[in-house]
Amino acid sequence: MPNCLFCDIAQKKEQSSIVYEDELCIAFMDIFPLGTGHVLVIPKKHGVLLNELEQNLQAHIFSIGNKIVSAQRKAGFGVKGTNFLLNDGKAANQTVPHIHLHLIPREKGDFLKAIPKIALHVTGVFGRRTSRETLNAQAKLIREHLLT
Repeated sequence: MPNCLFCDIAQKKEQSSIVYEDELCIAFMDIFPLGTGHVLVIPKKHGVLLNELEQNLQAHIFSIGNKIVSAQRKAGFGVKGTNFLLNDGKAANQTVPHIHLHLIPREKGDFLKAIPKIALHVTGVFGRRTSRETLNAQAKLIREHLLT
């Protein structure tokens, strides 16, 4: 799909900090994370709404998401909990028109700290980017735990 940031990431036309990749999907660090270790899982096939994807691809995205959450926890991210978030369409605050599953590690009592970031995301203003160095380090740590 032309002019789709996530298609460009999947095709390696845009830089990202990759956590996981297979023939159907790619997972990478969110550059504007809502929590430390925040990962996005996207299908390589473009789709805006979840129901545009075949059911096996929908299931695959969530299966990979579940494996990544396990690796995030082993790496120390989201040990107490995780938000699985999928905004299905623009009316649901989907800011990039490409299906993506957010895996947002949470810490006990982090809600007040997260409110400003959530407010920025909802408005489409994302704040400061996390450095590529930090994202690459987090991606590497999560990737290492995917293997265990």
